[in-house]
Amino acid sequence: MNAKVMSTALFVLSLTGPAVANAATDEVVQVQNTSAASSVNKTVSVSCPSGTKVVGTGGSVTGQRTAVTRVRPSADLSSVEVTAVEHGAGTAQPWTVKVRANCVPGEFTLVSMSSTKNAEAACPGNQKALGVAGETDGVHLTRIAPKTNLKGALVEAPDAATVTAHAICGSRPGLVLRGGTSSVVLTKTASKSVACQEDEQAVSAGGAVGGAVIDGVLPVGPVAVVSGEAPDGQAIRWSITPYVVCSQ
Repeated sequence: MNAKVMSTALFVLSLTGPAVANAATDEVVQVQNTSAASSVNKTVSVSCPSGTKVVGTGGSVTGQRTAVTRVRPSADLSSVEVTAVEHGAGTAQPWTVKVRANCVPGEFTLVSMSSTKNAEAACPGNQKALGVAGETDGVHLTRIAPKTNLKGALVEAPDAATVTAHAICGSRPGLVLRGGTSSVVLTKTASKSVACQEDEQAVSAGGAVGGAVIDGVLPVGPVAVVSGEAPDGQAIRWSITPYVVCSQ
């Protein structure tokens, strides 16, 4: 296993497009970017506004037989990069990949751990996972989720893939994990969401699928949305689970 720990500063708010803005104190800022449509594998990135750092990450794809294989925060937590590929028989239709970041000012630690098939990145000391991210060596992901006690990140992929888990660790008032309830579906594609409570902000999103492919994990305002696709677009029985990390 390979471990890497980095310290930096962090916080979050809400915008669309590759935003360039200044964040208000204690407000979560959300920024995003979308690639051009094409039928080739692609990578897209977005940077946090000046004075803020990444605490939550997200990525998604459009089109069938496409999947996110990498959601990677930069070492200094100033940006997020998402890579997506075609899988199975692929598609001749153009598709896009979206990257999203939740950003805020503060002191935070990025911990990364690599292993085979599944990896866990543990937060140091009393810090908790505000956000999670993950990547593989090119295959699809089946889990990008915080641990139930928010002490780290869990990332999984099928077979013997090389997997890296990223945990963005720190503290915020009233930090709590919501969701974690699995739904069984019998469709080719599905998405599920979970929301923070009325007095909470969504800091980050996570998700997992069983017997399928993750094609999106996104924070959307106060909600986290995870989407998936059955292998080769078949209508089979599989499961999907959303997570959202919330704070005051």
